Amino acid sequence: MLTFTRSWILAGLLGLLVACGGGGGGNSAPGVNPGPPPPNEPTPPPPIPPTPSPNPYSEAQVLNAFITDAALNSDNQPVIKFQLSDGNNAAITDLAVEDVRFVISKLETSPLGSSTGTWQSYVNVIAQPQVGIGTVPQLQGTFESVSSRNIGEFTNLGAGNYSYRYLTSLTNLPADVLAQAEVEGLDLGYNPNLTHRVAIQFDNAPGKANPNRDWIPATGATNGVFSMDIAATANCNRCHDPLAVHGGSRQDVKYCVTCHNAGSVDPDSTNTVDFKVMIHKIHRGANLPSVQAGQPYVIYGFRNSPNDYSHVHFPQDIRNCVNCHVGSATGAGLEQTLTETSQGDNWSLYATQAACGSCHDDVDFARHRGGQTDDSKCDSCHSTGGAAGSIQDSHRILTVEASSKFMAEILAIDSSMQGEKPVVSFKITNPQTGEDYDILTDPVFTGASINVRTAWNTTDFTNTGNGANNASSVSVSALTQSVANGDGSFNVTLPLAIPDGSLRPFIPATGSGAAVIEGRLSMVLEPGEPATQVPLTNVHSFFSIDEPDGEPVPRRTSVELDNCLSCHQVLSLHGSNRTDDIDSCVTCHNPRNTDLARRATANPPPTDGKSEESIDFKTMVHGIHAAGMRENPLQVVGFGGTVYVFDEEAVQYPGNLANCVACHTESGYTLPLASGVLATTINTGADLQSPVDDTVVTPITSACSSCHDGAESASHMVLQGGSFNTTQAAIDDGTVVETCNVCHAAGRTSDVSVVHGLQ
Repeated sequence: MLTFTRSWILAGLLGLLVACGGGGGGNSAPGVNPGPPPPNEPTPPPPIPPTPSPNPYSEAQVLNAFITDAALNSDNQPVIKFQLSDGNNAAITDLAVEDVRFVISKLETSPLGSSTGTWQSYVNVIAQPQVGIGTVPQLQGTFESVSSRNIGEFTNLGAGNYSYRYLTSLTNLPADVLAQAEVEGLDLGYNPNLTHRVAIQFDNAPGKANPNRDWIPATGATNGVFSMDIAATANCNRCHDPLAVHGGSRQDVKYCVTCHNAGSVDPDSTNTVDFKVMIHKIHRGANLPSVQAGQPYVIYGFRNSPNDYSHVHFPQDIRNCVNCHVGSATGAGLEQTLTETSQGDNWSLYATQAACGSCHDDVDFARHRGGQTDDSKCDSCHSTGGAAGSIQDSHRILTVEASSKFMAEILAIDSSMQGEKPVVSFKITNPQTGEDYDILTDPVFTGASINVRTAWNTTDFTNTGNGANNASSVSVSALTQSVANGDGSFNVTLPLAIPDGSLRPFIPATGSGAAVIEGRLSMVLEPGEPATQVPLTNVHSFFSIDEPDGEPVPRRTSVELDNCLSCHQVLSLHGSNRTDDIDSCVTCHNPRNTDLARRATANPPPTDGKSEESIDFKTMVHGIHAAGMRENPLQVVGFGGTVYVFDEEAVQYPGNLANCVACHTESGYTLPLASGVLATTINTGADLQSPVDDTVVTPITSACSSCHDGAESASHMVLQGGSFNTTQAAIDDGTVVETCNVCHAAGRTSDVSVVHGLQ
């Protein structure tokens, strides 16, 4: 048995944007019966083969770990057994005590509801304030491990089987810890009738696992055990890819909450690290009322390092609670994209000062509605029929609800050959009723902006010949230029003919084009409030210009909208005009378009020293998301001369930047590129309407350098035929040839998917 003097270290607190969790108390809303907790049957472990893994634990890329048994010995010390195998389900036989950490917590019940509770760790340290504003010690949940010099008995049973006896006795906790708990009003007493959770953290291997087991010591029951599961890790990983904090070994919400419970406080900042409070506050970040008032939200972590979350910008509406918390009621209709948990509906049923005050941290509950000493009266107002209405009603996103009542549809595109002005037939319908809107007379379109756009060529849009000093699509107002057809549909004729080459820059449009309907409505969503911009989901349709068979060829699909929406919920930009349609975005965000015209109005100008910046989708979106790794932050000038600097303060990408399929289709990021992908313009030359004199970056180089923007990377690309200073003509005639495919194409030695860790 290994024994050490008890002490503690505080492992580094969270990286940016860990994912939601936590719980709450409060009485159930009137008319709502959460019912009994569902069965919580542990996943049965696979059989461990007799043959050990040919690779050591330290090389295991995948860890399959299962806790097979948990009980208390005569000294009330937890004793667990677990199995460990690799990705091939071969037994890992060389796990050492230095590779594991163990936690043990109980689920305390709440007087406010049968489906609520709070985890409380039995293993705690007394953290002393050392930096920051704190002045008093605080109790913190922790783990048993060699590194914390707090370790029990670890035994290798052979064939991938192990056991561990905790040093902690649940009925004989350290006197100083108990005294501190009493000061803080915490109950660390052992109650064998409560749910208990044991869990393991594995270190020192590339693979990660956090197995856990819930059981009731009094009966040994593991089935039907109330476990207080508020948020599924799978929901977190829709953005976090994966959730991995404290060095990357803690990746499961069920593990996180065993330490991040209501009894754990950062003594330096005085902020609680209770999961439900801390995670809410991190995600609201820059928009917290306290931060808006000038008080940063900081938690001190490893080696007293301050983690300031005051600059976190959540990429969607913070009221979208079901992005993380999903139950059978609130998650109706979301079963295909989100994972339900047994208490996933709690956010909508139980109001508590801790959970609600974490986002609404400007509320003084001592004065709120006459003063609230606890959570017992929250339900009297925050419920269906209460003065404040139900919690779910309070978190409605009215713009999303209003937007769902409008659906645009392109019915036909006529007169789309060279020299003809396209005629687009369309309608806007209420999909909930099936009724068509009369966009010319219906008052709901007063103050709206609905436009029809056309663009060409779908191989890679350039819109050459659009009559403008940019590469944007051609637009016409549907509200002022449409003609009613008498059947609920409308026709609008574009003001510019498809180029036939007879006008500057004397380059005809060929192949296929796209028509787009975009826009927004202006609606009063709440009585007495000003009108709000409500986005109209954009739609597109392709048309033939001179295809041999007359059938349009769609643009390539390299990005899936649903992938974007897993983090963004609604992808709505440009004043809510451009919403949820990637094929609409790329008609303007194409290889030829830049922010040149906008830069002329920027005051003060960007600091990147450039005369213009590409707004090509493949470079701009990479550059925005890669803010945390770029050496030079992307700067783009937008409407009104506003300079957008996409640095680490503005953008905190929560996922793994190397995971291209977080956004792309399975083949949308691989080499070779699709036929016809153009180079990216970085200087539009003297003739702004012609691509002939543009200075361009070769297409593969432009995509890769949008993330890998350093000098060393640039040198590598140039050595492989890439160019940051060439023309499209030189690429087309073979004067400039990128040889990236030799190494980086699919199946090659440095396949993009391999170097990005996707294989």
